[in-house]
Amino acid sequence: MRKIELLSFSSLSSVHQIHLPLDGPNKIGSENGFRIVNPDCVIIATIPPAIKIMDFQGNLKKTIPIRDPENRVNFLTSDNRLPFLFGGNSIYGAQPFFKNMYEMSKEDIQTSKHIYRVQLENNEEKIEWLPANHPNDIWDKGRKSMELTWASLGDSIIVSPTSDHRLWVVSKKRGELLSHMEVKSRWVNNFPILDQLPYGDTGMIKALNNDRYELLLADPYRNVYYRFFFRGFDLEEFEDVSVRDLFGDRPKIGVMVINQNLEILGEHLFENFQIEPWNYFVGKKGLYVSTNNPNRDDFDENFLRYDIIRFEGLKYEE
Repeated sequence: MRKIELLSFSSLSSVHQIHLPLDGPNKIGSENGFRIVNPDCVIIATIPPAIKIMDFQGNLKKTIPIRDPENRVNFLTSDNRLPFLFGGNSIYGAQPFFKNMYEMSKEDIQTSKHIYRVQLENNEEKIEWLPANHPNDIWDKGRKSMELTWASLGDSIIVSPTSDHRLWVVSKKRGELLSHMEVKSRWVNNFPILDQLPYGDTGMIKALNNDRYELLLADPYRNVYYRFFFRGFDLEEFEDVSVRDLFGDRPKIGVMVINQNLEILGEHLFENFQIEPWNYFVGKKGLYVSTNNPNRDDFDENFLRYDIIRFEGLKYEE
C-alpha cells in the first residue's frame, strides 16, 4: 500500500499515515509529489496530469485535470524542486518539459509557458497558463537544460533555472512575469551544452564536469532565499568513486543567501560530500541540510542526520 508517512522530530517516530489507493472511490493513480496545506489537507500531483485533493483520512475530495493542448502537458509534479505554491484562492504549479528538447527550436522555448494557476471559486476552478518564459537569448550560446526550480515569499514567485544565472520574478496578483534578474554565484561559471543525445555515461560525465544551480528554498522566518548549486570538477579528483555514485550524490555543493530584493548576502561552499543533494528544509532554528551523503566515510543508512546551518547577520531561535 502506497502512503505518505508523517514523522515527528520530537518523538523521532511516525505520527500519521495517509494511504494512496490504487483503485476504488479514492483512487489516486500515479502520484508524483505532494504538498500538505494544513493539518487535514494534502494536494497531490498525479500522472495523467491532474491535481488531487485529499484529507488526512485518505478521502479524495476533488480532482482537477491540468490541460494545455498548445503545449501538450505530459508531466506534473510537486516535489522539493517544484512544489505547489499558494496565493489567496489559487494553486500555482510549474511544467518545465513539453517535448523532446533536442527537437525544439529557439522560437519554441521562447514561447513556451511554464507556469499554470488554478483559481478555486465556489467549488469550481479556472486554469490558466501565465505569460512567463525563458529569456529570448537563453540558447544563443548553445542548447541548455530547461529544468527549473522555484520558491515564493509574499506576492513574488521566484523561478530559478538550473542552467541560467537569471532569476524570474513573477507576480501572483498580476499573473505575469515582471523581470529576469542576474543573480550569479562566483562558483557557477560553466553550464553543460546539450548539443547531442548522450550515450553511455557521457551525459553524466558532462554534467559532473560543469556547474548548475539546484534547489531554491524560501525562508519565511528570515525573508531570504537559499539557492543551492553544484560545482563542476574533474573526475580524477574522486577516482575511487564511480561516475554514477558521483552523479547521484555530488561532492561539491554550495548555497547562496539572497534577500527579497534578490541581492546576494553571501555564499558558502560545503566540504566534499559534507551534505546530501536535494534534502534540505527551513525551520525556525535555521537551514537544515541532510548529512546522509552515501559517499561520506561515516555514512550510516540506519539514521537520518541533519546539520543546522546559520548565517551571520540573520536572526534565529535557540
